[in-house]
Amino acid sequence: MTVSTDTPAEIKAGRSKHGLLATMLSDRKLEVTDLFGLRNTGRHSGLPGGAKALPVPTSLLIDKEGNVLWMDQSENYQRRSDPDYVLSALQTHLG
Repeated sequence: MTVSTDTPAEIKAGRSKHGLLATMLSDRKLEVTDLFGLRNTGRHSGLPGGAKALPVPTSLLIDKEGNVLWMDQSENYQRRSDPDYVLSALQTHLG
């Protein structure tokens, strides 16, 4: 599952454009982002006409009780976790 500040319409358009298969949720008001303390308060914290802020790019592995088992954050807001790195974490924690 992914969480984004994009609107549902933007998510729908991006899914077909990029061939994405994950469940994607819109967090326009940053409610989920703030629950995990992931609001970017730095330089790239919002876009004109868009969400008031952006989340810090983060990959989380959360168990069914809501405990964070693994987290990877990027210092560069344009970067995401390497898929092989995420797969390794999944294998380690769910193995």
